[in-house]
Amino acid sequence: KPYHFQREWILHDLKADPSQLRIMHVEGDSMMPTLHSGDVVLVDLARRSPTPPGIFVLFDGMGLVAKRLEHIPNHEPAKVRVISDNTFYSAYERTADEISIIGRIRWFAREL
Repeated sequence: KPYHFQREWILHDLKADPSQLRIMHVEGDSMMPTLHSGDVVLVDLARRSPTPPGIFVLFDGMGLVAKRLEHIPNHEPAKVRVISDNTFYSAYERTADEISIIGRIRWFAREL
């Protein structure tokens, strides 16, 4: 299913390089109520730093997941807190080399 975005919106509002954007679909309930299973997300592959905090797509060793990431200051090696918005799932901490940040989620859509 193709998705079309205005180039002006991408360049001026998102301040993103269109070649670095990818569409992905959310599966599961770990990010509810923010993201629902079936939501469409626009991921900016060029934005992989968890500063400032935000929602990212990352590879957690088993697959791609959408999670909220927060940089934990004053840790060597660098650490991040990996958070699900659904309180049923516990937050956890990982060193930067234990996860692979794919990109920052910049936009989402949901079918009503």
